[in-house]
Amino acid sequence: MNNLNLKNLKLRNFRSHKSLDLDFYSHFIYFSGPNGVGKTNILEAISLFSPGRGLRGANINDLIKFNSEKLWDLYSIFKIANIFIEIEIGLDNKGKKNLRVDGKKKPLIYLTELLKIIWITPLMDRLWIGGSNDRRRVLDRLVMNFFPKHAKNCIIYEQALKKRNFLLKESEKDIAWFLAVEKQLSVIGYEIDKYRREVIELLIKMQINMKNQGFFPILNIDLDTQPFKNSEELFEELQKSRQTDFKAKRTLIGPHKSDLIVNHSIKNIQAKNCSTGEQKSLLLSFFILSSLAISRKFGKPPIILLDEIVAHLDKENLSIFLQQLISINAQIFATGTDINNLDILPFDTQSYSIDWSENKSKVSLNKN
Repeated sequence: MNNLNLKNLKLRNFRSHKSLDLDFYSHFIYFSGPNGVGKTNILEAISLFSPGRGLRGANINDLIKFNSEKLWDLYSIFKIANIFIEIEIGLDNKGKKNLRVDGKKKPLIYLTELLKIIWITPLMDRLWIGGSNDRRRVLDRLVMNFFPKHAKNCIIYEQALKKRNFLLKESEKDIAWFLAVEKQLSVIGYEIDKYRREVIELLIKMQINMKNQGFFPILNIDLDTQPFKNSEELFEELQKSRQTDFKAKRTLIGPHKSDLIVNHSIKNIQAKNCSTGEQKSLLLSFFILSSLAISRKFGKPPIILLDEIVAHLDKENLSIFLQQLISINAQIFATGTDINNLDILPFDTQSYSIDWSENKSKVSLNKN
């Protein structure tokens, strides 16, 4: 199996870090320190080497270091198999996000083809009881790892959806325009739904090789909507729904209305109705499945970002969780408020301490 490793990371004017240069030599990198000192900022920087707005979903202009007039810039060296690749991301003078790979400008979508990066954060603890938008976003981010085209599809679909919703609010009904927009929605929407279902099916198949390990149960995973046979069927349904949508002043059918449904397989209870502890275990099971599926599909594990994961698990279950990820030889970046839990890890850990000094984050490598 080929490995994917981040070997070097440089941050310039990014969040709390004016200048930071880190070399990584381990498969497990741990950043410890009090809250608010910039630990998550480093994980966020790594997450930006995947399409989208990163693990916080922040506006790109909000990433500039406070009180700094200079634009932020991220530089990295990744090792894929035995090849070293330099990747740089930053803002240009027009405030647009730019990507360069080995010095050559590339479209941002290229990141999905090159790198696989996934993460879990404390905000995701409420995934099963929050809105369906959050669950679709998590699913779509996963789907992008398997189908790079999915990222662009989602953007095009959202643009077309806004056009149709605008038409639904207009007093004059331009049927020709409706048909043109609905045709685009149906073609792109069918593909979005198809890709989502293919990835869910892959996750389900991955569980065949997994044993129920107590805290991390087997999942039943599905979408709450029926699949469309083809784009023509969705096109027809959009036309049939037009009068109902006029009254609602919004589009009521399509992949933007689908919800990711996860059930505890043994108890046969939907995730949103499980206890807080069970919801956490279901989330981690979903994350483990996602990591294993990416590794199996592409022959290389994703880079994994774990924000404050240590604080939410006891040592036994933390060990089980990490062992699942270690089994695919993934490089893991984690944050926490202390370093005490690292004694349970059965492999070498590269650890850093972070504190706040002179109005900036200060990062120091701990000696093993």
